Amino acid sequence: MSASTVSPDNGSLGARSTNHALVEGAEEAVDQFVARVLRRAHESAEGRNAPNEARAILEVAHLFADEWIASAPEFDRLGFVEAATEGPS
Repeated sequence: MSASTVSPDNGSLGARSTNHALVEGAEEAVDQFVARVLRRAHESAEGRNAPNEARAILEVAHLFADEWIASAPEFDRLGFVEAATEGPS
């Protein structure tokens, strides 16, 4: 399985393994990467007072969690959704 990324300098697409974060110089688990991206989008929606958008991002977080728990029952579903919407404590 691979994901596409957009290069920040020229907008070109490139494929990378989903085993690593899609940022240069750092490795991160895919679930942590997705939670971080969703958290930033959720925080942005809340900051713009866009509750429908924030709710949609929460629903996307639940969809990701559903997929992960289906393939890995030990996956921390609640922890993922919290990390995707509440941020680090």
